Amino acid sequence: PVEKLHTTMSGRMSGKSKMDFETYVQRRYLKQILYEANHRFLEMSGGQFYLQLKENEQAGQKSNEGLDFMVYSTVTGTSRDIATLSGGESFMAALCLALGLADVVKRAAGSIHLDMMFVDEGFGSLDDHSRQQAVQMLVELTGRENGGRMIGIISHVAELKQQIGHILSVTKTETGSRISWKD
Repeated sequence: PVEKLHTTMSGRMSGKSKMDFETYVQRRYLKQILYEANHRFLEMSGGQFYLQLKENEQAGQKSNEGLDFMVYSTVTGTSRDIATLSGGESFMAALCLALGLADVVKRAAGSIHLDMMFVDEGFGSLDDHSRQQAVQMLVELTGRENGGRMIGIISHVAELKQQIGHILSVTKTETGSRISWKD
């Protein structure tokens, strides 16, 4: 009986899913993160995409495959590998996943407050409409109704300067770097 339990929990039963118990538990939390992330991802993608985990049957075909993402297209009605997203779509998905993780952590551990986050690059891979959507979503997160988070964006995209209220600009000079604050 102990050997059978060990074989089951380690994902090594012949003819069965190769998913170990640790991956099974991680999937449970990842589904919560995806639920939160998909609210934003659907909005940012104009209702076109949402993320999902591979189904248990697909996920356990190979060892350590239980945490793989798929992207569902509402346009085609099909799921495909997340690697097929464009650079801008991948950035939007990653941003939404990060925000979804922050939501789940905040909800699960009430004493933990994720009041600040930095977004590094990625905006250059977005078209104008998608960039507007991403910035609007981040601006909403800074509002009081969303806990008034502070969000820093690290980017070289000039158009962002017109969309962001407070800018800490870092300029390279011959003697080092110069910073300036612009409202």
